[in-house]
Amino acid sequence: MRGQDRDRFRSLFSWEQLNHLLNFHRLRFGEEIRLAAIGKKVSGQPETAEEWIKHCQDGYTLIINQLQRRIPEIAELATGIERAIGHRSQVNMYCSWPAQQGFDQHHDDHEVFILQIEGTKRWVVSEETYKYPLDKYNNVSVDTGEPKGPPYIETELHPGDVLYIPRGHWHYAVAGDEPSLHLTLGVTCRTGVYWLKWLADELMDEEEWRRNLPPVVDGDTTRLAAHVRALMGRLAAIADDEQLVQTYLANHLTTQDSRHREVGLPSQSGFHALSTKADTRLRQARFNPVKVDHDAEAEQHRIQFGTRKITLDGAPAALIDNVFRRESFTLAEAVDWAPGFDPDEDIAPLLRLLVEEGILLEEQPPPA
Repeated sequence: MRGQDRDRFRSLFSWEQLNHLLNFHRLRFGEEIRLAAIGKKVSGQPETAEEWIKHCQDGYTLIINQLQRRIPEIAELATGIERAIGHRSQVNMYCSWPAQQGFDQHHDDHEVFILQIEGTKRWVVSEETYKYPLDKYNNVSVDTGEPKGPPYIETELHPGDVLYIPRGHWHYAVAGDEPSLHLTLGVTCRTGVYWLKWLADELMDEEEWRRNLPPVVDGDTTRLAAHVRALMGRLAAIADDEQLVQTYLANHLTTQDSRHREVGLPSQSGFHALSTKADTRLRQARFNPVKVDHDAEAEQHRIQFGTRKITLDGAPAALIDNVFRRESFTLAEAVDWAPGFDPDEDIAPLLRLLVEEGILLEEQPPPA
């Protein structure tokens, strides 16, 4: 996708931000920062910016992982992608040097979007040889050889351009005649295998799934076969369990973890009383979604965020609805949403709980 605006990604990242990361952040080599050059290996563990720059001078591509955990604008981008499609995203940066190639032809186990920021880069993309590969680094799937036919994409990206490479499609890239800077937005889509692993964790609460399988005595598998068939029957029986489906959907929506939930001190610490001023403003924490279910019969609200769940008994329905529907609100508005409830005895403790759990944040007024 050609960009009409060459500057459209420069608000996300720039040479200045790269230098800031290298100058003021301690990055662990191998995890947070990497170096790559085709046909070369990095010897030792370069730990300082001076060592990294020396490798850059030797033509190595410089890579910084997980930028959504370090730069607010990129965190917003990753969160927006996750909320739009319901799958986890991650953003890495690649800094390459003229005519240099970082990696040989390879494929990834996730969807890839290339956002070109500075310079140019030539990309060559070929069809997959194995559909929907899983995590190759954990040996879950196997490679089936490199593609035999010609590539279906050979293109040069310029600033503002986007290239999409589907999971499993082979590719490599070579920088143009000037330094290149691009972001790789990787989207890791959950699969049926992921769902099965989730189901296995859910079934651990049931005794029959924790029970030992029958022993195989003298090679006789009769009892084992009967037991396995019984377990298969149990799986078939739960296939119509709609509640199990809804439980998974809640888990799917609230466990995207490209970065940690936003925190807000001092009010979240519990040692700093939440302001009771009418114009005190609260807002939802960014980055990680929250799912709220209301059981009208039980007069309960069940709130799920990440792997945590809390239950609110008897909370004003209109208050909870507005709290989670609005981006921000004042204490005066919260009181108006719950007529008949005491602001100090009912409303303030409820909001304080949501603040301490990290679901809401108290917006700090700007300094005078």
